Amino acid sequence: MRFIFNRLIYLSLFFLGIAINVNGAEDINILGRIHFNTQTADFEKTREFYRLLGYTQGVNAFPKTNTHLMARSLGMYDLCTYELDSIEVMSIPSAMGPTSIDLIQFAVPYNSEPPYSHPAHLGMAYAAFATSTFSQDYNFLKRQSVSFLSEPYGKEGERFVFMQDPDGVYLKLVELPQSSRENFESESSVNIESMPYVGINVSNFEESLSFYESLGYTEIKFLPEQGSIEEGQAYGLDRPFSIRGADISLSGGDRHSLRLIQWLEPFDPEPPYPSPISHIGIHRIALAVQNLDTAVETLTAKGVEFLSQIAPCCSGTGLDEQGIINAIDPDGIFVELVGPIQQRPIQPEPAICAEANESRSTAWLNYRLP
Repeated sequence: MRFIFNRLIYLSLFFLGIAINVNGAEDINILGRIHFNTQTADFEKTREFYRLLGYTQGVNAFPKTNTHLMARSLGMYDLCTYELDSIEVMSIPSAMGPTSIDLIQFAVPYNSEPPYSHPAHLGMAYAAFATSTFSQDYNFLKRQSVSFLSEPYGKEGERFVFMQDPDGVYLKLVELPQSSRENFESESSVNIESMPYVGINVSNFEESLSFYESLGYTEIKFLPEQGSIEEGQAYGLDRPFSIRGADISLSGGDRHSLRLIQWLEPFDPEPPYPSPISHIGIHRIALAVQNLDTAVETLTAKGVEFLSQIAPCCSGTGLDEQGIINAIDPDGIFVELVGPIQQRPIQPEPAICAEANESRSTAWLNYRLP
């Protein structure tokens, strides 16, 4: 069982769009993005929506419950384990670069609060999907009754528009001037060719940039600092805007970027989703590292804080040679690191977990007795 789930982690990096490269980010050795994670209130409905976008491949052979260390890695310190209703790590098979999404419906803990109300909200507010058949895809999605925030903005070849998935999570459809791949053929009616970036809104650009540089995001392309009222309307705003921002990427990485933006005017101070990491919406990204033990040691020395200790992942046995941990950025946004670890001895559960297990066993016995 342990072998199967460790292989699933490795296969996800290849099968879901990441080319493994030992020349990762300096010190941390980040190899690339595995996925972003989003929670849903209706797995089947939301899964069908992403299938419409071309997400026709997926891995779903993950346990529905796990160890107390896995629960704590998601900030669930008051639980002995979480319980999943459904999970799938899905991808677009013919796309360029990583496109994977970790789609989860939690049973316990379940948080019904809606996602961010606009794409300028602090936190991981949206993901971008690129297409060279922008008008065709936009019109097709409108016919499928997909909700859009506005009409498309920008000149031909550079247009974008925000849409929402069935939970209200924002996704940004962006236009490529020409196809990024020769003879590109999608397996759906929508021709998504890549996921160029995930949008992260922050309260202090310089402080956040320093944090992400410590992870290896050292390729920096600054963004224009002013936007018109027409562009603002595409973000759900009613006025022109000013920002401080950049597209940042790994040096020699896997083609993915983060769009880091501080909204100066207007600015919404409402904080990002807190822990536990179970909120409907994009709540974390997962990055593959060459050696997780080494990465955590290096980042800890740099002052990076973590939500928990490393959790062996993901078989549910606690004996895995892969682990996960969530780093916390300056705004409290979660960046999950995934990679090989030195195998740990099985850690005993806290006393509260043993008591909970005993109560469940007693209840089951009472139920079974005539």
